[in-house]
Amino acid sequence: MLLTYVDKFGDWNPQLMRELRGRLKIRNLSIAAIIAISIQTLLLLSFIGQLPVDPNSIDAPKFQYSRYCTATPPKDSYAPYNQLHCIQDLVGNWVINWQLWWLDIFKVLSVTGLFILLVTGTYLLIADLSKEENKGTLNFIRLTPRSSQNILLGKILGVPSVIYFLCLLLFPLHLIAGFQANISPSLMVAYYGVMIVGCGFFYSLSLFFALVSSKLGGFQSFLGSGLVLMFLFITTSAVLSSRDFISHTPLDWLMLFYPGTLLAYLVESTYIPVKTAEINYETLHQFAWYGKQFWQNSFLGISFIFANYCLWIYWINQALNRRFRNPSATWISKFNSYGISVSFITIVTGFVFQSGRRGRFEYHIFENIIVLQIFIIIFACLLMIALSPHRQTLHDWARYRHQTPQNRRSLLRDLILGEKSPSTLAIAVNLAIIFAYLIPTTLIAPLDDPFGVLLGLFISLNILIIYAVIGQRILLFKLPKPALIATGVIGVLMFVPPFMFAILQLTPYEVVTPWLFTIFSLAAFNRYLDTLTMMSVIFPLLCQWGIIALSSYEMGKCLQKAGASETKWLLNSVSNNKN
Repeated sequence: MLLTYVDKFGDWNPQLMRELRGRLKIRNLSIAAIIAISIQTLLLLSFIGQLPVDPNSIDAPKFQYSRYCTATPPKDSYAPYNQLHCIQDLVGNWVINWQLWWLDIFKVLSVTGLFILLVTGTYLLIADLSKEENKGTLNFIRLTPRSSQNILLGKILGVPSVIYFLCLLLFPLHLIAGFQANISPSLMVAYYGVMIVGCGFFYSLSLFFALVSSKLGGFQSFLGSGLVLMFLFITTSAVLSSRDFISHTPLDWLMLFYPGTLLAYLVESTYIPVKTAEINYETLHQFAWYGKQFWQNSFLGISFIFANYCLWIYWINQALNRRFRNPSATWISKFNSYGISVSFITIVTGFVFQSGRRGRFEYHIFENIIVLQIFIIIFACLLMIALSPHRQTLHDWARYRHQTPQNRRSLLRDLILGEKSPSTLAIAVNLAIIFAYLIPTTLIAPLDDPFGVLLGLFISLNILIIYAVIGQRILLFKLPKPALIATGVIGVLMFVPPFMFAILQLTPYEVVTPWLFTIFSLAAFNRYLDTLTMMSVIFPLLCQWGIIALSSYEMGKCLQKAGASETKWLLNSVSNNKN
């Protein structure tokens, strides 16, 4: 009977069965068990060591202090920082705040589990896919009749299986600590659910990173896990501090990708004061999305975090399935990029409408829009990388496009939705979607000059389209590493002019016109819109549109020439063979 179920399990996902057979060995499981037991033993010994010792022992001090005691220190004693005086009851037992003691154990185990699952799991998945790529077995897996979703799910469930076993051994103590700390059971279930979805997000992103960075070799696993480690370290330090861990800017969107954010809800359910728990769960009540404080209600806050994970898991899996089946394809399809743009701008813009901790509300909104602009710049750069095909793909498109019936009908449709066509128009459409969404958002925002903000954003988006044209044009050159060169050129164009203006002390508040030729033109519309003339705005716009038109025309001519040259070469070859 057991063999029957094993066979059915193997038929459902052969890749998962292959990974489990190769990894769930006595040696690996024994090492994981030793690590789990060691972590729990050291953790308990560490926390037991923070409790007061027997007063009758030789080394016992006159006054004992601990974080988990309950009395105020005597006036004639020196108490360490954040330590309370330990007293005994009438029976002689120490009066200990056991709820806080178990809560601290719960927090440490939660953070430890996060680091183990996300950092180690990310490293194993990237290293495994890199190993498969080097051995050549990945191409063999691609040829199997199984769907890419089935294969990649087998990887996600199978490769970190030993890590899952280790965390399973940590789970009983984590559960006991949560119950002893009087954490709400429903919130604990929600936390475990978000942890599972969070692992799905990071693991899917890790597989995608492994597929698109195969040229890095063995370094890619260290780079990917290192980035995750840095992200976890920063977010964990923010959440576990007793201070306000939100920035009241669109940067707060990144906190939704950290599962440990829910620890604030779990600590709040214990009714332990903020200063005692050393985690400012009251911060969650200040979270606002489009001005609505959804995070005051734990159910709405957790649902929002869960939905954010699910949305981006969906888009990552769309790109992952595409890249897994066709390694030479662009990262994402142009059609999916439009949906990603809508998802991105809809979510991130919501964090603009948050009250600042200082200054006027209108000025704080403007500062948030500048942060949003930085997000848009990063997103546009990722679109350039994800959508831009390389030289051979563009030459093939220019040569064979007219042989495809559906592409012969409309060049515009092919440029917007085609898989091998240049990416410039598709990137412009994505930026147009973003700007169209920002128009009503900016007009209803409490800004001193919403039209100036829109104009600054529009100029920045024009500059980004110019960079997209330049990047695609560089990829048409026959160069050893065109992608690296294109990245370097665009990076220089982005950051060198503002750096030079800063050296020359040409601030955007004093000398406005030069800044209108950079992606940071929004800074010129801060409080000094009255210094701008009509010509100082129209001239940069006309120059930008001229550059876009001329560059696009030149690239089109280059593609026509490439397609015609290939056709002429083939015709000449055929005629020579006939002769």
